[in-house]
Amino acid sequence: SILHFLRISGAMVSVAPTNGHKHNEQQHGLVVMRGWGSDKPGISDAFMKVVMQHRCHVLDMGQFLLEGSLMFNFVLDVLPETSAALMNNLSRCANELNLQVDFHFPEREEVEAQPKAVAGVTIVTSKLITPALLHDVDEVLSHQGCMITDIEHRSDNKRENACEYNKLQMLVQCPPGFRLSTMTCGTPTEAKGSTKSLQAVCWEHEAEVTIRWWDAMNRPNGKSLVVFGLSHVLFTCDCLDEALQEVGLDPSSVASTGTKSEQQARKVALLKGKSVEEVSSVVERLQFTPGARLVCSALKRMGCRMAVLTNTGLQIMADHAKRELGLDFILCRDLEVVDGVYTGNYAGGELSDIRFRKTDLLKLMADREGISCRNVVTIGEPLLGLKAANARSFLDSFGPNVWFNSDKLKDLSILLYLLGFNGSDVHALSSLQKPSLKRKRSEDNGSIATVTAASGKNVLLHVSARVCTAGQIKKVLEPLKAKSGMELATFKMCRLQPGGICLGLNLRVHQDSPEQILKDLLLASSRHGLEIKDVGEQASEASKIFPRTPSACWEHYYLNRYLITMVQQPQISAAALSTLFGTLAENGVNILRIDRLSIGSFLSGMQFVVHLPSTLEPDTLSQKLAAAAKQQGSDIAFQQDELERWMRRLVVFDMDSTLIQQEVIDELAKYAGVESEVKAITEAAMRGELNFFESLKSRVALLKGHNAEELFARVKADLKYTPGAKKLCDTLKSMGFKMAVISGGFLPVAREVQRHLGLDYAFANTLEVDEAGVLTGSTSGPVVTPERKRALLATIANVEGCEIKQTIAVGDGANDIPMLNTAGLGIAFCAKPKVQEVTDFRINQKDLSTVLFLIGVSERAAQGLTDEARAYSSIAATAGK
Repeated sequence: SILHFLRISGAMVSVAPTNGHKHNEQQHGLVVMRGWGSDKPGISDAFMKVVMQHRCHVLDMGQFLLEGSLMFNFVLDVLPETSAALMNNLSRCANELNLQVDFHFPEREEVEAQPKAVAGVTIVTSKLITPALLHDVDEVLSHQGCMITDIEHRSDNKRENACEYNKLQMLVQCPPGFRLSTMTCGTPTEAKGSTKSLQAVCWEHEAEVTIRWWDAMNRPNGKSLVVFGLSHVLFTCDCLDEALQEVGLDPSSVASTGTKSEQQARKVALLKGKSVEEVSSVVERLQFTPGARLVCSALKRMGCRMAVLTNTGLQIMADHAKRELGLDFILCRDLEVVDGVYTGNYAGGELSDIRFRKTDLLKLMADREGISCRNVVTIGEPLLGLKAANARSFLDSFGPNVWFNSDKLKDLSILLYLLGFNGSDVHALSSLQKPSLKRKRSEDNGSIATVTAASGKNVLLHVSARVCTAGQIKKVLEPLKAKSGMELATFKMCRLQPGGICLGLNLRVHQDSPEQILKDLLLASSRHGLEIKDVGEQASEASKIFPRTPSACWEHYYLNRYLITMVQQPQISAAALSTLFGTLAENGVNILRIDRLSIGSFLSGMQFVVHLPSTLEPDTLSQKLAAAAKQQGSDIAFQQDELERWMRRLVVFDMDSTLIQQEVIDELAKYAGVESEVKAITEAAMRGELNFFESLKSRVALLKGHNAEELFARVKADLKYTPGAKKLCDTLKSMGFKMAVISGGFLPVAREVQRHLGLDYAFANTLEVDEAGVLTGSTSGPVVTPERKRALLATIANVEGCEIKQTIAVGDGANDIPMLNTAGLGIAFCAKPKVQEVTDFRINQKDLSTVLFLIGVSERAAQGLTDEARAYSSIAATAGK
């Protein structure tokens, strides 16, 4: 029966050669295996061994964890005549692991391309996440033609664990031409109103929401402009009202009629005759909103530019905020002063009546900083007072608007959650603050371990479907919408290739019968073609390995959390995956999450989030993973999943055999006709017969008598850049990274590399030239030694205002070792064996853009960032003309 099913459903298409080997002309098909059961180490390893036996290619894989219950899938490229045996052996393996599996066989055309219009929706609340909230959110989205495809609900984003907020991160596929303002404000109606909006629904459930176009990254990058309001945003008060009260005036005496601007003007008029000195004393008692210092220090650490844009404050108040919070600039309507006394008018003389549009000011600031409007984040209530059409235009022109008013939300730190940070990130950021500035947290005294077990009975369910359609979450939760006394302790969803979904929920019931709830859900799911499974027993089994108390969950999913990045081009082989999974299984390492980093037909980059047992030293596993990578010709990077990974801001490159494929001294020697002599000196240096200075001096002496300009012109015209170098540098630049080349080569070539790749700094050796422009055979100025490379790295970091641990260094030679071992992330790129032995991170694929995977940037994210940067450059160039 299996063979018959294959014959009528199998997808038969040609497959391109992979890993440099020719395929025969046999036809290949797709088999998708889905499995579920109790989570434990070694599951992936066991299945991969079966895959290896049948010489399959893994096209995609993913997994889904729900409180210890696991759902996973493999997309395999197989020969039809081996499919039946493969499935038989995979089923036998599942039985041995006490897992269940099923198979289906999609047409290859069904494997959907990555959708382009995807929005990121972040929902944060200090209340419980209820079925009604998610039902209503999905109802609004499906009505707008949008479809939820992914929901992340991390352990450190649960109030019962982090003692702060509950947070859901969603991905939403939008129809072509969709505008984010529609999601925020609702669909416009003929009666000049609008349908229900996502913002309104969230507020009904006492939740906050942020919406932005998703670029495969969950938080702003360093090349962002964050613009705050002043009154009820950075300060807890209305600044103008405070100024009036300071001089004994009552703000409530001002008529509340007319527009907000007219009301403000009447308040300003009340200050007529009041001295500046008298009003200025208000600054001493202004209170910053709790969390303001934490938020500003975090954004500054990321490299974001920060500004204040306000019509409700005084310049002295805005200046105070700028000094105290480290803001970059302020735009504030100041008041007119004559002889130290306020006139009751705005400053500006004949232009004092002009009101500047917020959109114009934001675009001005963005252009000044060279930042795309989509990377402008506004905090506060910038839409207040705008007409509906203008509000929609504002939302579609700029990046996310995070609504905040201190009268409703008491702590500005919610902003970090809404911008993509997780609970563990916020705790780490808080610990970085100076002791005098650390927030006082009455709930948990800053300890992430202070957690309490929640009451109620849990119902754990997996829901799956072979297709993903709009409104599926609404259909699942419909029976629960009107019920009270229940919460969604965990809610996760992922979209599986090709096109299916997997949804997991831990429903905590406080009043109703769990058995009746389960019956209602089963009935509703079956009506809509959804398959639902009770996995409470599986989670119970898993809890014997990993305790399910909140504190234990926190420890399991966060404290010992590491990232493994795997790269192999053109495709990760089954053998490489099998070796990796075998190494993890042998050391009791459990895989928590699998993400695909590459795009296209072949799986060339993957990231695994893993949990290490407390008895395993990270260095021990790192060494074993390095050996596994060397054995299979892949690259494997191992690093802790921590905040600093997202805070890096400076990248320093070696030049020869790193950014370019040549050695500059060899190229100069070739055109100077002394190639063999230079080569002999280089080989002597490599044997240790000459030190760095002696070899450099001897090789430079051979260039004596040649015209410097002509020689360097020929070398620059023939430069061969390393594959991926331009893509890497363009992406890093669009993310706000500063970049430098520090080379033991020569400055004219380093300057050309700097120009071509858009680097910010270039340091290299200088060859001495006489008055006739001829090389003297000596160097001029300080020589770039290994120690000077290290010193220059530290110097540039200091100039750019970042710490050494926020830097990345990439190089290949022994003279790069001090620099690589000093940087926060040192990467040996196609390096000499000696260099690879003493560095923690190695890349041996001949593609420099692979560096992006190590800093958490997927291929899709890189593509989106560079496309956006090109679009911005095009607009800027057109405006310049």
